[in-house]
Amino acid sequence: MTILQIELENRPGPKYRAIATALAECIEDGRLAPGDRLPTQRDLAWQLGVTVGTVSRAYAEIERRGLLSGEVGRGTYVRTAPPPGDLPMRPQAAVGDIDLTLNFPAPGVERSMLSEALAKAASDPDAGRLLEYQPDTGLSDHRAAGALWLARRGISVDPSQTIVTAGAQHGIIVSLAALTRPGDRILTERLTYQGVKPAAAMLGLRLEGVAMDEEGLVPEALDQAVVETGARLLYCTPTLQIPTTATMSEARKQAVADVAIRHDLTIIEDDIYGILLDEPAPLPLATFAPEHTIYVTSLSKAVAPGLRIGYTAPPQRLVERVGAAVRASCWMAAPLTAEVATRWIIDGRAEEILQDHRNTAEARRRLATRKLEGHAFNAPVGSLHVWLQLPDPWRAAQFVSAAQQHGVAVAPAETFAAGRGDIPHAIRICLGTPRDTATLVKGLDIVADLLAESDASLSMIV
Repeated sequence: MTILQIELENRPGPKYRAIATALAECIEDGRLAPGDRLPTQRDLAWQLGVTVGTVSRAYAEIERRGLLSGEVGRGTYVRTAPPPGDLPMRPQAAVGDIDLTLNFPAPGVERSMLSEALAKAASDPDAGRLLEYQPDTGLSDHRAAGALWLARRGISVDPSQTIVTAGAQHGIIVSLAALTRPGDRILTERLTYQGVKPAAAMLGLRLEGVAMDEEGLVPEALDQAVVETGARLLYCTPTLQIPTTATMSEARKQAVADVAIRHDLTIIEDDIYGILLDEPAPLPLATFAPEHTIYVTSLSKAVAPGLRIGYTAPPQRLVERVGAAVRASCWMAAPLTAEVATRWIIDGRAEEILQDHRNTAEARRRLATRKLEGHAFNAPVGSLHVWLQLPDPWRAAQFVSAAQQHGVAVAPAETFAAGRGDIPHAIRICLGTPRDTATLVKGLDIVADLLAESDASLSMIV
């Protein structure tokens, strides 16, 4: 265990934050090296003359910054590879933790179908083409399959308008790269998909959070933000919003589309979850403003995340620019996995896999709603995660730390925050990450037990 010399005098703000800042300085100047074990909370509290709760909050704060990792039964350590930026994309789960931070479907029938799909692709007389360079926007038959998949969501585009990407994250990045310059401001929901934050940082863009309500983005707030910031681009998830699960009504989508058309604002619509809703699913925002929307989706939630195949449909006038960004970033999405995706879409296997994932997601969603009964949360049909409002006196960072001490990793609201506005004391609980139901039940039971014992956590707050 490392012996620390920390001075708290003349440090502004609450004591826990002063301790967290002092610890961060120790890491930055080398007094704490990667892999060093920190004192126990009780030992450091005694050394500094503060309560254990104060130190607990300090450790949670600095762990939130991505500088520490806790290992149940072993202690708290300086991370060996701190992530770039202020916040990691997700909390760092310790080895052995039940990880409820990643949002993807539980494994299903797709695993048994993979070897057959690969064998068919390999036996095709023209299979050699899959090992060669291809057009940046994808092979024509792969783009045609993508257009068929988009048609399931009411997006009617020609294959020439469909770009094959290495997943939706790649689609977001190339769309941003095609339409922005470093220093540009990008509007998004106040709470947004955490993956857009490092993407914006990598491109030198500034995110501006826009107010939300129970339906997601507020049109009046969007209108005001466009006027005040001069932003020309909006990123949003109108259906099963990340992380709140909100879905815009048709009236709300029309109002947002009207703002975009009036201000000539381009929308990047992330519709990765819309396909999980039973028919008739709400129409995408792109159908209300097709000439102002770049539609982005992928097969990650519907079929298999490891395929890394997505489809992006910009207005025809932007296809060449987005395709050039694909070429600059990876030249092309992998033709072999695009071939598997194409075969599954054409022969109906993708639909079969999707329905299997829907069934499993619904079973897990119902399980979660039973386990969390009596608490405030959102978990609509089709959602792969729960958005849980924490009861008093829990704060999100404290709950995340407490859950991790019990072997469960969940994501705090701050992970999704764009800008410095008010952040709710809430967490996201992903239901698909555990490979089996028994592990999910164990993780949910731990979360439910912590919620039931919330009064005891008063001792953690100073």
